[in-house]
Amino acid sequence: MNIIGTGNTATIQQETATIVRKQFHAHVPHASIQQEFLNHLSIQNHFPMTPRVYNQVDYSIRMEYLKGESLGDLMKRHPVRILRYMTTIVTLQRYLHTLSVDGLPLLQERYPAHSALVAGHTLCHGDFHPYNLLLVKEDVYVIDWMDASIGNPLMDVARTFLLIRYGGRMSLRNPAERVSRFILSHLYRVCYFKRIRKVTGFEACLRLCAASRLKEQITPVESVLLQRFLQ
Repeated sequence: MNIIGTGNTATIQQETATIVRKQFHAHVPHASIQQEFLNHLSIQNHFPMTPRVYNQVDYSIRMEYLKGESLGDLMKRHPVRILRYMTTIVTLQRYLHTLSVDGLPLLQERYPAHSALVAGHTLCHGDFHPYNLLLVKEDVYVIDWMDASIGNPLMDVARTFLLIRYGGRMSLRNPAERVSRFILSHLYRVCYFKRIRKVTGFEACLRLCAASRLKEQITPVESVLLQRFLQ
């Protein structure tokens, strides 16, 4: 099978003209793969703008092949369109936060010591960032539902904010990239809340998400930046 994409948790292999196989890396627990499959099954019945999943085969999930380009790549290639793409990102995420899907884990289960802060009744993607959004012709699809849950949407917004500002591969020696990330994350925050002043509870969600992110398999640079953020 032809590999058409690689991420932190899996490679995407094209099985047929209409089907891809998401083959997970060895370090991903089998229970997490099964949870993503079940999450996806539940979500696709409420939210059609996601690839259809068909079945789970050992350490892989077979799903619909969508030929498109991530909004992250598009933002890099067309910086003059960043506001348009960011508006699309925020509009889609705000719509997800109006949904409630039965059968998903509760965010309180992931943060039992912070139940009051993370409790809620809406769909949270858990890893919502421009590279998990695919532009297919004129429609934008959301992929990667492993961390989907029901909870406080501010937690979802906080994680997106941190991923835009610090996530992925970046260099401490490249001030231009750090400045652009800062501007992008601020633009995202303003677009989502439609205001600049502070939102009650958001700072607490940011700190909780940052501390949680430090326990994941992230780059040394992101780890350093998140530790500075928490100081």
